[in-house]
Amino acid sequence: MKYRNLISVVFILIFGLFETISGKAVPNDCIVIEEVINTIGNDLQKSYKSKTLNSCCDFSQIICQDFNDQTAITEIKFNNYKNLSNQDMEKIISQFAKLPHLTTLEMANNLIVGELPNNLSELKNLEILDLSGNCLEDNDSNTKLNINEL
Repeated sequence: MKYRNLISVVFILIFGLFETISGKAVPNDCIVIEEVINTIGNDLQKSYKSKTLNSCCDFSQIICQDFNDQTAITEIKFNNYKNLSNQDMEKIISQFAKLPHLTTLEMANNLIVGELPNNLSELKNLEILDLSGNCLEDNDSNTKLNINEL
């Protein structure tokens, strides 16, 4: 009898924990964000790690929305970081492409220099892209964008 009660309590705790987790950001979304932040490093990484966050959605530069009982990242606003000039933007865009609900990507005024990443089309649901204030050139005439607002 004691063990039945103990098993019942364990099941209740497990299902209660599942309910708590299911309302949070999709874990893969937060893993992607943390990988990008670690890749970028410096000021962005310091800003992110200095906060006490329950989820990446608690970071002020990330906006999330609920989709079918899960929360997913829809907007990323990594603006005004002066230390992004030497970043591999194609690698970063490929990481962001793993976020299926991403509609807005802002990386303005980051002193990013180089070619416009030719893999921007990987961002399938992107509606708004802001790369202003950077020094990006489109040297590839095959770069195709299907984005509503630039």
